Amino acid sequence: MIHNPAFSNFLNASRWFAAFLVLIGHVRHLVLVDYKHVVEKTAFTKALYFITGFGHESVIIFFVLSGYLVGASTLFKWRHDGYDVPSYLAARISRIYITLIPAMISTLVLDYVGLNWYNQSELYTNSAQYSTVSLNSTIANTLSFPIFVSNLFNLQGVLTGTFGSNAPLWSLAYEWWYYCAFGLVGVGLVGNGKIRLLATCAAICLMVALPFKMALWGSIWCLGFLAFTWIQAGARGMTPTVGLLIFTVVMTASRLSHNVENLMVPESDSISFFRDFSLGCSFVIALVGMSKSCGSARLLKMNSFVAEFSYSTYLFHFPALVFSVAFLYEKFGIKFQQQPTFGGISYFLGLIIFLYLYCYASYLIAEKYTGRVRQRLLLILRRLMKSGAQNSSQ
Repeated sequence: MIHNPAFSNFLNASRWFAAFLVLIGHVRHLVLVDYKHVVEKTAFTKALYFITGFGHESVIIFFVLSGYLVGASTLFKWRHDGYDVPSYLAARISRIYITLIPAMISTLVLDYVGLNWYNQSELYTNSAQYSTVSLNSTIANTLSFPIFVSNLFNLQGVLTGTFGSNAPLWSLAYEWWYYCAFGLVGVGLVGNGKIRLLATCAAICLMVALPFKMALWGSIWCLGFLAFTWIQAGARGMTPTVGLLIFTVVMTASRLSHNVENLMVPESDSISFFRDFSLGCSFVIALVGMSKSCGSARLLKMNSFVAEFSYSTYLFHFPALVFSVAFLYEKFGIKFQQQPTFGGISYFLGLIIFLYLYCYASYLIAEKYTGRVRQRLLLILRRLMKSGAQNSSQ
């Protein structure tokens, strides 16, 4: 499907800005004190803490975008040209693993060095003392070979927790299994005969085997199909302004509703799902509205450039953040979880700039070559399928 420049610009801006919100949220949690401990609660600090609290909402945006850009677009193509499993596998495997493998290795190296040489702060062995939601497990206990292998096969959240300090890996497992389930469902929808039946049964078995929460949140990923279908139908009655306004209101409500300080009891999965699903629906409305935009695509090149390494930003930033604050604490006595004064804000901004440079360098080493890897992998898969077909016919 061909998008107009303004809509393509919005898609790119959504991708990189969502990754940015995740990054600044993690930096704020480690570098600055929790809001309840802020001494001077000015309008500036209130705005800062509010804006840096949209990390979870950003992941939901990623889910809907993925459903739109990967699932719905692929199904649209398959319905016209027939399903192409080798092409789909090559695209998904290269997209995930060209970045995941280096991210896992860098996590192992940074965590090992940090644990053994820069752990005076006890970030790697007793992070619970800092009461930050960004580190909800003891890093030293998750640096094991079984957990590494589990995460390599995207089984975090299924068999084990996330590896080392790379907590953001939790959502990647969701993405990977949604890719797998969609591939089977897609073949079931456009295939024929036994292939159609086998693919449908395999998709059902896969979703039943996944943890209930992972399978349930898959419906949010599927909202991307709703957006695609709505846009294909002409998006009647929807304007960019209305779409963005509805999304902004719902996203703000979501942010306020899960403010940890306002929760008197632990939040149930049903409440969490209702909030996330509502947010996903509102983003669908924003996508549909922006698809009708005829305005100029401002900052088109910048949004496209930053969106290119949004995936690397998501996967590489957190282990580097933990290592950086641990290193600076031990070598220079720079404390983290500071008050949001000039010094604390300077530290906060400095780390954001450093992490973006680090993530961009990581992109240049790995993610940048996704297209080349995809083409080579596609050739290998087609040769294997051709060889298999020849052997089966003999």
